[in-house]
Formats: sequence, structure tokens, C-alpha cells
Amino acid sequence: MKSRAAWLGAGVAALTLGTTACQDQDRSRQDRAENTPGQQVEQAQAQSEKAFDDARDAQKEASSQQREAARAQEDVQRKQQELQEAQAKAQKEAQEAQSSQQQAQARTQQAQSVAQQAQASALQAQRRAQQNFASQQQQASNDSAAANQRIAQQSAQQQQATDQNAATQQAAIARNTQAAPAQNTQAVQQQEQQVSGDVLSASAQEVLVSQAGEPQLRLKVGPSTQVQVDGRAASAADIQEGAQVRASYRTDASSGEPQALRIDATSRAQPAAPAAPESGESSPGVPR
Repeated sequence: MKSRAAWLGAGVAALTLGTTACQDQDRSRQDRAENTPGQQVEQAQAQSEKAFDDARDAQKEASSQQREAARAQEDVQRKQQELQEAQAKAQKEAQEAQSSQQQAQARTQQAQSVAQQAQASALQAQRRAQQNFASQQQQASNDSAAANQRIAQQSAQQQQATDQNAATQQAAIARNTQAAPAQNTQAVQQQEQQVSGDVLSASAQEVLVSQAGEPQLRLKVGPSTQVQVDGRAASAADIQEGAQVRASYRTDASSGEPQALRIDATSRAQPAAPAAPESGESSPGVPR
């Protein structure tokens, strides 16, 4: 558009010069009609020089406008090239952005897949841990039941052995009592003995005492039996298993069973103190 404007401007300038030249010619003809031939020649020369000067100026103006049009054309071409370069750069950046977006989407999908796999692995590990814990609990329960069964069996066997030992001892005492002379029966009835040891079991009717390295002794408890637990009056049922006792007893001549006269029990939580002997008590095997 700048080039067309330049050419149009040049045409207008040339038309203006032509019009001016025609007017000058008309004036020159009029002046020739009025002036003398010499003056007319001078005027013609002056007009011719002026026309040449105007033509030179018009040529300069046209050349200047042509140069401006050429520069404008160069500017247009440079702008077009810059536009093409900018479009190519924008297209390249758009392609790079699209590629980056695709890579980011691929990485996001990969991260989501890894997270899902990790979550599945964690859930599977949790289920395995729960199964192992349940299996361990079941095994522990089975082991506990088996241990309790073994303990019950051992307790039953121990109780059976205790009963057998007590029955054997009582039968021996009964046989010895029956075989002894009549004069010794009165002495056995009146003889008082003492025993010290740990309580295996206790009830209101009897106390089972165990001595280290000695057979177990089952003491029968009657209404006349004096019982103290930790220095306080109590009943035989108040004696706890595992307590330490010091007891005095006599063997009944008719049944052959030891009858407890006095029982002093000390809990394991307190230090065992020897029971004070009653008046008239004697050491084992020594009559009053």
C-alpha cells in the first residue's frame, strides 16, 4: 500500500507540473503578444529554465518517493519474514508444549499405576499379617489348652500319688497300731508330734502339708483344733495354698489318722516365724 501511495503521489506531482507548464505557456503567449520580440525571448528562456528546474525538482521528489517506497517494501518483506519466523517459533513451541503435556500425562499414568500396585501390595501384606496373627492366636490358644491339660493331668497324678502315699502311711500306722501291745496304745494316743512344711491344700476339714524330702501329711481338723494365720485366729479354710505352717498333732488310735491340735500358718508374703509352743507341748517323739 505504501508503494501505491508513492506512485500515486508521483503521478499527482507530474500532473501538477504539467498543468503549471500549460499555464506558463498561456502566460508566455499572452506576454509575447504584449511584449517585444526580445522581451519575449527572455521570457521564454526564463520560463524554459523554470520548467527545467520544476522538472528536476519533480524528478528528485519522484526519486525520493521511489526510495521511500523501496524502503517500505523492504520493511514489509522484513515484517513478513519476522512474522513467518514468529509463526514457526510459535508452532515449534506449541509442538514442544504438546509433547511435554503428553510426557506429563504418561508419567502421571505411570505414577498412578505404581501407586495402585503399592496399595494392592499393602492390602495383601495386611491380609497376610492378619492371617498370620489369627494363626498365631489359634496356635497360642491350642498351646495354652494343651498346657492346661498337661497341668491338670499332672495335678491329678500328683493328687493321686499324694492320696496313695497318705493312704499307705495311714494303713501302716493302722497296722502298727493294731499290732502294738495294749500298753503302748495309750502311749501312742497321748504322744504329741510336730510338723513344719508348705501347704498343698487346705479346707475346713483337713490340711495337706508337704515337707522337703518327706512324705506328705494330711492333718485332720476338728472343732478343738486351734488355727492362727499370720498371728490371728482363723479357720483352716483361711489358710492359702503355699503358706508355711508349723503344726502339732496326735495320731488317733482308732482311725490311725493324724488329728491336728494346733496350726500356725504364715503367708508367703510375710517372713515365717516359729510358732510359740503351748504349755505342755514337747518336741517330736517326746511325751509331755
